[in-house]
Amino acid sequence: MKKMRLLFFLMTFSMLGVVDTVRGQEVLDWVTLADVKFKKEYSEELMLEYDVATFGNLIKEFDGKEVQISGYVIALDALGVSFVLSRNPNATCFFCGGGGPETIVDIKVKPKALKRYKMDERKTFKGILKMYPDNSGSFIYLLTEAEPI
Repeated sequence: MKKMRLLFFLMTFSMLGVVDTVRGQEVLDWVTLADVKFKKEYSEELMLEYDVATFGNLIKEFDGKEVQISGYVIALDALGVSFVLSRNPNATCFFCGGGGPETIVDIKVKPKALKRYKMDERKTFKGILKMYPDNSGSFIYLLTEAEPI
């Protein structure tokens, strides 16, 4: 019965354009990435409370798969070569209180694709999606081997 429900949801979301297959990659959107719940845990080592993610069945299907995602580039360093992709522009992004950890994806580009991107530039990247439920030292979503499309 659970498989039937999941199949129904995937078919429904596919028809609505939430999940498409293009050139062998799954096209993710921010609704799909929001299929996560958080609970607070305390780390004695770090002496702080942090969120632990529990990923829903819809997003779990994409862990370790090649995907495409579009969003706004937000630089994490002065050179603009370390960055995340955000659901929202910089003024309303996760770091400014405009969303949760599910609204950003850490982008690790292939060396040949490494370049400087402009803040708030709207870009699409393809790469391998990795998910990390314990985001005490990282983001919950990471796109590895990424390259711009």
